[in-house]
Amino acid sequence: MTKARQSLGASGEQAAGEHLVQQGLIVLERNFRCRLGEIDIIARDGEHLVFCEVKTRREGGLHPFLSVTQRKQRKLRQLGLYYLSRHRLEHLQTRFDVIAVYQAQDGTFAIEHLPNAF
Repeated sequence: MTKARQSLGASGEQAAGEHLVQQGLIVLERNFRCRLGEIDIIARDGEHLVFCEVKTRREGGLHPFLSVTQRKQRKLRQLGLYYLSRHRLEHLQTRFDVIAVYQAQDGTFAIEHLPNAF
């Protein structure tokens, strides 16, 4: 992955985190990594623990939601179960959100948030 793509992804995740906070969620972790993979953002929304997959694209590209395939969804579920077990949070309700972040040519971001995506 090029540095430009990494930078775009990091900027998109930052914008997504800010969006979640504006929506009243509490961001607990960013870029949680373990041997199974990575969860972009983990947040708390009332009694729900929310696992967020963030997809960032420049304007005019393929819709970001399309890149969250069934395989990716299975991987995120595995990661979520691992996180719950590791932190002894099995009692919490969970949900998986997908956040699409679009960067316009002027550098601004537009966000599309799909709660409970799968």
